[in-house]
Amino acid sequence: MSATVLDRPFTESRPDMPGHGIRIVRGREPILQMQQVLVELSARCGQIGAMDDLAYFLSKLGALKKIPYLILISRSSESSTKSAENLSTDGLVAALLLYEHKAAGYGIGIFATDDTTGRRTLVAPASLRSAVAMIASRKLLDLGARSVLISFRHDASTIDPSIASVLQSATSVSRWATREREIVGYLPLEGTFDATLAKMGQRTRNHLRYYRRRAEAQLGCSFFPVVEMGRTEFLALSRGCAYAVTDDVAGWRYDSLKDLETPLFMGIRDKDGRWLSLVAGRRHHARMEVHWQMNRSDLPEHSLSTVMRAYLIEHEILQGTTRLYFEGGTTHSMNHSFIPERSTDLIVMRRSPFAAVIPILAKCFLPPENMLLQVLSDENLQWHLQGKR
Repeated sequence: MSATVLDRPFTESRPDMPGHGIRIVRGREPILQMQQVLVELSARCGQIGAMDDLAYFLSKLGALKKIPYLILISRSSESSTKSAENLSTDGLVAALLLYEHKAAGYGIGIFATDDTTGRRTLVAPASLRSAVAMIASRKLLDLGARSVLISFRHDASTIDPSIASVLQSATSVSRWATREREIVGYLPLEGTFDATLAKMGQRTRNHLRYYRRRAEAQLGCSFFPVVEMGRTEFLALSRGCAYAVTDDVAGWRYDSLKDLETPLFMGIRDKDGRWLSLVAGRRHHARMEVHWQMNRSDLPEHSLSTVMRAYLIEHEILQGTTRLYFEGGTTHSMNHSFIPERSTDLIVMRRSPFAAVIPILAKCFLPPENMLLQVLSDENLQWHLQGKR
C-alpha cells in the first residue's frame, strides 16, 4: 500500500449502495488537497465541521507517528473516469479517515481512527455509515490490512449483522465485533450565562460564580479573549502548570494554532500581569471545542480551572456559540450537565498468525487510553467469523 492514491473501483452488491467505487488516498498532503470537497460532503451528510481543520488534526503528535489514509466511496459513473483528486462533491457518497500504525518507519497493517468520539472519522448519510465502515474494512483487508478499528456515529442501536456480508469477498477469513459507547458530549449553551448555569447542579453553579468573584477580588483577575504570547514565554508558563506536559507537547500546542481556521487562544491574568490560566481550541458552526487548558500550579486554592471556565462559558455565549465540547472530556463537575452522545466501535481482524498476537502487542506498546487497546481488551465483545474459509 505504498502508492499515494490507489484507484481500484469495485462494484458493491448491497441493494442500497449499488455500483459504487472506492479509492484510497494515502499521506497528509494528498489528503489536505481534498479538504474543500470533504467539507462540502460533511455539510451534505449533516455532519458540519467533521472535516474542518484537517491540517490541525493530521499534525497531532500521535497522528504524525502514523500514516493517514482517506477512503473515498463514490458513484461508479465518476469512479471509473476521474482520479480521486478530481471527484466532485456530488460524486462522493462517503469518506473515512484512518491511520496506519508504523514500526521502524513502515506501516504494519494495523488501522485505527484517531478520534474516539467518532465525530471526525466517517462522513456519510446516516443510514449508510455502518455499511460504509464494513465496505472500507473489507477493502483494507483485501489490500493486506491485519486489523481495522473504526469509531463512528450511526442511527441504529446496533450494527445489523447482515451488513457484514460484504466481508465475504475478503481475501482471507476475518472476524469482526462491535460495541456501543455512551460518551460525554457537549454542554448546551443557552442565550445567557445565568440561563446556562440554571441547568447545572447547585454546587457547580455556586462554584463557577464563587471562584470567579474570589479571583477578581483577591487576584485582580481579568479575562482576555485573545492571548498574545511568544513561544518562549508559553513554554516557560507550561512548565509551571499543574499536570505539566513535556516541552515537545507544549511546543506543538503553541505551533499548531496556526493550522486552525478559527483558532481560539484565551486566558486570564492577575493585576500584576501574570498569566493564571490559558485555554485553546477552535470554533465552527456555533460550536466551540476546547483542545487543552493550562492552569498555574501554585494557586490551587483559587480553582483556576473553574474560574477560566466561568469566563469561557460567558464569552462563548456572547459569540453565539450553542455547544461547548471538551476534547477528551472533563472531570469538572459541570460534566453532569453535558448532553451524552453515542459512538460505535467496529473492529475487523484478519485471521492470521500475526493478527493473533496483535492484542499482546497492543498491551506492550500502546498506552492505556488508546482506543485500539481498550477495544481489544473488552471481554464483552462478541466476535463473528466472516470471509472465505
